Amino acid sequence: MQNSDTASLKASISPFTETEEMFRSTVRKFLDQELEPNWMNFEKDGGVSRSFWRKAGEAGILGLSIPEDFGGAGADGIMYVVLSHELGKSIGGATIGTTLDADLASLILVNGGSEEQLRTWAPGILSGEVLQSLALTEPDAGSDATAIRTTAVRDGNEFIINGSKTYITNANKADLIYVVAKTDATQRASGMSIILVDGNTTGITRRKLKTMGYSASDVAELHFDNVRVPATNLISGEGKAMALMLSFFALDRLGISARALGEAELAFSMTLDYVKQRQAFGQRIFDFQNTQFKLADMKTQLEVGRSFLHDGVRKLRLGCFELSDGAMLKLWVCEMAGRVIDECVQLFGGAGFMDEMPISRLYKGNRLHRIYAGTSELQKVAIARTL
Repeated sequence: MQNSDTASLKASISPFTETEEMFRSTVRKFLDQELEPNWMNFEKDGGVSRSFWRKAGEAGILGLSIPEDFGGAGADGIMYVVLSHELGKSIGGATIGTTLDADLASLILVNGGSEEQLRTWAPGILSGEVLQSLALTEPDAGSDATAIRTTAVRDGNEFIINGSKTYITNANKADLIYVVAKTDATQRASGMSIILVDGNTTGITRRKLKTMGYSASDVAELHFDNVRVPATNLISGEGKAMALMLSFFALDRLGISARALGEAELAFSMTLDYVKQRQAFGQRIFDFQNTQFKLADMKTQLEVGRSFLHDGVRKLRLGCFELSDGAMLKLWVCEMAGRVIDECVQLFGGAGFMDEMPISRLYKGNRLHRIYAGTSELQKVAIARTL
């Protein structure tokens, strides 16, 4: 088969459009220029710089879902999947963590926000001047989101917010916080609402958290002590949080799977190069049959994972990507990525245990995917409910 024919065949198999592949190239160029040379500096400085965010805005990779009427591209969720996958395939991504992925919160503003809310926040989100954070998880409410205790009590034309959030991405620097709170504390899911909170509002305190992986990520606790915000900051209406977040969760699981797959692909590529160069007992590590069998198994798992992800993208495009699809995808791909990267560390030997080695960072960072946005065990519960 001629090269042109091969390229045409690959294009027909891929679930991504030409526009999405062009966006992938844009993301790749941005990450190669702004992340890969600088991730060690971000780690020393304790997080990603504001200039990095502004450059991401200039590159056009923020606020992807914001409609054209408000200055955005009006892109669908597949663009977020592309962004997550490329971030996973970056060595720097193993240090900055879920930073850019948090921009997915824009979907909540787009799907539930008012025109006034969009006009207020969209310009800053698109330019990278406004960093977003979704504040859902609490010390006593992780996988069971409906158990949150943070309250938002109506007082005339304001809401008064009290409570605490933890393990929140971008929370230490966020300018716009989507606070999920109980506007009706007597109810579970039906009492949950989302309120936009300016990060500079009086009564908010933050504490940055040190994580096992993603050493330059911005994860923090948030405490709200009688935080007053205008009632017009409510998104969609009281009790509408779960309805807004359900579609967000499905796409988030697709994006997390893409991120995990990208990390595993990068780990495999680095490991393949390493075992072809490293020698032991007078021959390359690659020449041992055990190594070849392990690599063959990893390659097969990666191909299955890629096909699974692509099927999810096709379903999303057709509007039939259900929560159970996202649960199965996140469960299998993230567990697979963990197995693959663990085998990669093993083939690196002692070098793989060194923090200075990218494979070590990939190993630590990838571990998160089986925990956040619903643990692997929670995904199994969601799948079982459909049986």
